[in-house]
Amino acid sequence: MTSSIRLSPTRWIRHLRYEWKHRGPVITSIIITVCVLMWLVEQIAYYADKNAFTGMVYRMAFIPALTASQPWTFLTSLFMHAPGIDVWHILCNMITLWLVAPSLEKLLGHWQFLMLYLLSGLGGDAGTMVATRILDDPQSWLQSSFGASGAIFGVLGALMVTSSRTHLDLRQLIVLTAINLVMPLFVPDIAWQAHIGGLLTGAGTSSMLVGTTAIRRVLNYRKRTIITMIIIFVVIAGVVLLSQNTSTLVTRLSGSPIVLDS
Repeated sequence: MTSSIRLSPTRWIRHLRYEWKHRGPVITSIIITVCVLMWLVEQIAYYADKNAFTGMVYRMAFIPALTASQPWTFLTSLFMHAPGIDVWHILCNMITLWLVAPSLEKLLGHWQFLMLYLLSGLGGDAGTMVATRILDDPQSWLQSSFGASGAIFGVLGALMVTSSRTHLDLRQLIVLTAINLVMPLFVPDIAWQAHIGGLLTGAGTSSMLVGTTAIRRVLNYRKRTIITMIIIFVVIAGVVLLSQNTSTLVTRLSGSPIVLDS
């Protein structure tokens, strides 16, 4: 027994190296682990001290009016999920992620998949910013949102692009995406804006990564990755800044944010 315990870390490292070398779902597993751990911390704060949880939401959730002063929330919000007895939010997101992400991580590679996932999450935030700017009312600017849905929709969009180029059957993928897109019509408090933003960002990112035959002849995969990351990030940043700087409400708003699942 002692020998087995002593060897288990070594076996785990060997397994990790094997999965990394063979493009196993290493990044996917890490993302799911971080989301679950974050959710457990939220649960503790939610039941132990509601004020602590409110402060956690204020500092880590995505609140459009506060993005200039709290830019880190573009990322931290991607790993938060609704606490309480209703586990549907995190359960649905993590199951979907585990079902669809490993195949994309294997196809794109670990770092490219991580890049696409994070950019899709940022794209989801950008989608929220655009919808908020269109409404341009205090409640929209102060509404908080969090969850991995925007990034997951980016994965779905990327799979639709890459699958179509490899002539795979898209029917199940399209049905899954359509169901998730129409869900906000029947389930309240779902940030559909982040879903659309993430979907478009994931599709665009994967299109640039895969590239046309002519582009692949000129640029290798590493160069396409760097160029794609820069272009998509600049576009997202431009959309966010444009949405924020064209509203006169942003600098005048104050009040308590409203929690919205995504």
